[in-house]
Amino acid sequence: MSKRLKHFWRTILARPVLARNNLARTVLACACLLLLPAAAFAETRLGLVISQTNYSGDLSRVGSAGQEADAIASALIDTGFDVTRAHDLSKRDLATTLNAFRRKVDMAGPDAVAFVYYTGHGAQHPESGDSYLLGVDAELVAASDLAFYGLDMQTQRDGFAATGARAVFMVFDACRNVPGFSGYKAAVKGLSRVEAKPDMLIAYATGLDDVAKEGVYAPVLAEEIRRPGQKAEDAFAAAQRRVAGRTNRSQLPWTNNLLYNEFCFAACEKPAVTERPEPFELVMSGTELDRAFNTVYGKSDKAVVKNDDGETFDVSPAFAVQFDDYIALVSKAQNREDAHVSAGYVAAHYIKDGEIIGEWPNLGFGNGFGMPPDYSLRTGLLNYPTMMVQAGYTAQGYTASLQTLIEITPDGPKVRADVETLEDTSGAAYDDLQPCILEGTIQASRTSSDVFYVDYRYTGPIKGEDRKVEYRLDPETGKYIPDFVIEPETCIGLMFDAVGDPAE
Repeated sequence: MSKRLKHFWRTILARPVLARNNLARTVLACACLLLLPAAAFAETRLGLVISQTNYSGDLSRVGSAGQEADAIASALIDTGFDVTRAHDLSKRDLATTLNAFRRKVDMAGPDAVAFVYYTGHGAQHPESGDSYLLGVDAELVAASDLAFYGLDMQTQRDGFAATGARAVFMVFDACRNVPGFSGYKAAVKGLSRVEAKPDMLIAYATGLDDVAKEGVYAPVLAEEIRRPGQKAEDAFAAAQRRVAGRTNRSQLPWTNNLLYNEFCFAACEKPAVTERPEPFELVMSGTELDRAFNTVYGKSDKAVVKNDDGETFDVSPAFAVQFDDYIALVSKAQNREDAHVSAGYVAAHYIKDGEIIGEWPNLGFGNGFGMPPDYSLRTGLLNYPTMMVQAGYTAQGYTASLQTLIEITPDGPKVRADVETLEDTSGAAYDDLQPCILEGTIQASRTSSDVFYVDYRYTGPIKGEDRKVEYRLDPETGKYIPDFVIEPETCIGLMFDAVGDPAE
């Protein structure tokens, strides 16, 4: 320790206790500030989160707006934003709140980052196509009421672009149904295109001229805002993909990105440890399963469904996966007509607050002898419960079978891989031809859910090379790719190779 540093601490220790404690706190605070990343000083993060629930006139109540806004506000606070929260604003109060926030961003200087989130009713003019945010006092009878009770979104965009902020995010979860106007045959759905200005990103909860379901987009976006290791534009792109997957593409978020400065909500560096999957509960029976089935089919245990071709199926619940605030129901169906080519199928429906937000009616098919698809259910193989849907055939004594792995994820069911699990020539063996049987057993990895293995063994008289094949997740496609491909009809070739070519 240098003489100067020794003198410094002796001076501190010589002071009265109260003064010494105050100075120690100051020194500690300065030391802590020195440990913060430089980005903490370089930018001011400001957020405005608005929820509009209780509308007057003919506009419907947006029941989930408060929860949607709270989810976004919480994520912004967790990532360092100073958040202003507003609820149920009239047109005048909405304008005042947005103007005050815009000025606050402007005064923060060129290193400011602004995030505006609005959830409630929005509408576009049926003739001009201009889009408006609506105060809760809106009473829409004629199209001209939009300008009277609403705020023009293009004007708001121009105002925030003029602040010169480092980055501006404007997120509109406002694509709702609105009534028709006098003089027009029908209302125009959703919001029209509002182009982002430089250093700005504009996002809608669903596509242009479309209507969004409540409570779907905001929770996913909040998760992506908190996720470290990705740029801001990648967070919106991930939310866009996940919502599309979760709703089976019935809701397709739209983003217009003109960001030129790199920005990350959480740390830009990816975490060293893979994040844990979203918590879930497997539901095999009970009230929650019955309630989910009733939401989809109007019955609690069994239902009769007729498809577009006039075929009749008996449908029953198979299982469900309960996530945080929604449930994924998997049902199985059997065709009433025996020996039909398509004898049964498996369907999935994702349900939130008693409403279907995504459906996959043709998730898996089965055929033969009037039986529905045969499947097993596994947990611990991948991140989420995984169906092993079995298919195959027997022809001329040759049997082949494969299993399709379908993972029931929070963002919809995902077909992960088709795995050959059996090749058997026992029924084709005669005279000198000995049977060849190749069996594949699917095994979980002990270290990562991004990998599983298939242990292939020859169990009949004719032997080939046993091997363990690794299937690894490809992040780009979402499929598990094998490091070795078992060729079709391998056993048939080995069986005939064993007796040689009779012509020789």
